[in-house]
Amino acid sequence: MSGRRVSWTLRIESRRSFLQRGALTVAWAGLVACGGSENETVTDPPVPSEGSDDEIVPVTIAGAITPNELFYVTSCCGSPTVDIATWSLSIRSRGAELLAVAFDTLAALPAREKEHTLECIGAGQANLAISNAIWTGLPLPELFDAISVTVPAGTVELKFESADGYSTSIPVEDLDKPVWLVWLMNGEPLPVDHGYPVRLLVPGRYGMKNPKWITSLDFVDVPYTGYSEQRGWSNDASYQTNALVHDPFTWDSVPAGEIVVSGTAFAGSDPIVSVELSVDGGAWAPAVLDYAPGPDIWTLWHFEVTLAEGNHTVQARCTTASGATSGPESRGTNYLSGFGGSGEVQFDVV
Repeated sequence: MSGRRVSWTLRIESRRSFLQRGALTVAWAGLVACGGSENETVTDPPVPSEGSDDEIVPVTIAGAITPNELFYVTSCCGSPTVDIATWSLSIRSRGAELLAVAFDTLAALPAREKEHTLECIGAGQANLAISNAIWTGLPLPELFDAISVTVPAGTVELKFESADGYSTSIPVEDLDKPVWLVWLMNGEPLPVDHGYPVRLLVPGRYGMKNPKWITSLDFVDVPYTGYSEQRGWSNDASYQTNALVHDPFTWDSVPAGEIVVSGTAFAGSDPIVSVELSVDGGAWAPAVLDYAPGPDIWTLWHFEVTLAEGNHTVQARCTTASGATSGPESRGTNYLSGFGGSGEVQFDVV
């Protein structure tokens, strides 16, 4: 192998051609549950995407940080338009409002940046819904201190409601992770499709537990079953250890000779420490980790192999710092709990 430096480039295709790939029905059905500097005052809201059939869909990784316009998008009910002049975050206890926090109040706080990866619980080898960004906001405990809010005694969960009709909850213990409320994405106001004006980041849990367009936060003393959870998706929604091959993709045709296989590995707050690949069912060999900064951030990897003409299969598996490994199944196990498999692709070398 040459040992050359890999250039992470972006390949895109239309949504129509992506859907025409065939065996993606289950993966796309899973999208329902994918629900990611200096302070900046926001006056005019961003414009939502139109969502046409020819909307571009990222298929390979653009780099360590995903541009806003290429970050995967999923919501239960479309992207709502929020009037920032009238919006406020209602903070409640058992349904009774304690206070309403205007956006100007949030934007005036001494916010910080946080690099954080989001992955859809419906992601898998046929649905590469995983992206990474630099977010700006504050951990919720610090926000509570700043606005003089105390978590009421007896609280078991934090329930969130959103402007699109979505709702979910997280255990109160998640505050210690900590959970963040953010309002900038890669240095810009949250795009409408990504939760303008504020969204949640919950370490260790799939996107469905990271609600967008939040309108209320309620301290509740009984467990709450949210929108996706009512439809059978995992209530725990903890990240499964998973490896995905992004390039080549299944059904691709690539020139014979030296081929660079690349992809992602992720397990939430449990950092990835190794990725291995098997070519055509052969022995596992280590991949090069190009970007592996630690907990809650994806790992980018590549693997170089020389292949002759014909149909080939490549599978990737990963291991975390705690010793957890991605499952042997290329399609994972119970997709309602998230993809915990070792992604596999078949492609033609010509």
